[in-house]
Amino acid sequence: MTKELSNKKSKLEKLVEQDQCFVIMPISAQNGYEDGHFQLVYEDIIKPAIIAAGLSPFRADETKNTNLIQLDILRNVIESPIAICDMSSKNPNVFYELGMRQAFDKPTVLLRDEVTDAPFDVNGLRYVTYKKGMKHRDVVSAINDLTIALKDTFEKRDDKSEINSLIRLMELANPAQLNQVELTDEFRFEKLNELHLQEIISSIDSLNVNQSRIMEELHKNRLLSEKSLFRNGMDIGDKVRRKEFEFSREEVRHDGILFATRRDRDNYIASNKEKSI
Repeated sequence: MTKELSNKKSKLEKLVEQDQCFVIMPISAQNGYEDGHFQLVYEDIIKPAIIAAGLSPFRADETKNTNLIQLDILRNVIESPIAICDMSSKNPNVFYELGMRQAFDKPTVLLRDEVTDAPFDVNGLRYVTYKKGMKHRDVVSAINDLTIALKDTFEKRDDKSEINSLIRLMELANPAQLNQVELTDEFRFEKLNELHLQEIISSIDSLNVNQSRIMEELHKNRLLSEKSLFRNGMDIGDKVRRKEFEFSREEVRHDGILFATRRDRDNYIASNKEKSI
């Protein structure tokens, strides 16, 4: 019974993979874009379009496997039956993954915002443009255009006369192929450890950069707070001295005598006390 359930699960996973649309796009913050911008692009445009096309959206950071993320990315870049590549911001990692996929002649729908110039001539390939401002009507229009492009590309993915990759656009003879290489378990383990170590080092470097930025922001905020407190202290001191001055300038009567200031009156009273003594 357990074996039967396992087989059903395996078949279901293969079926999902057959309809999987891999998404190649910037994941972290990019220069010239607000933090979280590309997450909104994924959730509001790309994901709805993939679902509307009857496919299953998948991005590298959504994997539940314990493998290194680089291995998952490479596997999905090469094996996914269809992919979307958002070229916006011209992220080098995105173009590296796109180049690999194109080399293997895998159908890919290109996507970019209107402020990003295409780095190469994409007129012969299917591509969709969306507005960076992400206004509601623009988003709806982008979803519709992307859905149509996905359906058409996916339906014709096995049609070799259809131009949906640079390999076919440039009329190259043969796409890249993976050669089976026998690796010893020891060598494989060593290389995986090297990749894992590089990933850890990269994460530490990223944390150090973020920590430096946070410390700089804290330092700037502390300086601004000190300046603000200094200015407020000066303002309060000026107000106190002004009140004291105004208080001392008020005319006052004592024993039928009009004094110009309270200080004059106080001096007069003190003088009379000394004389009486």
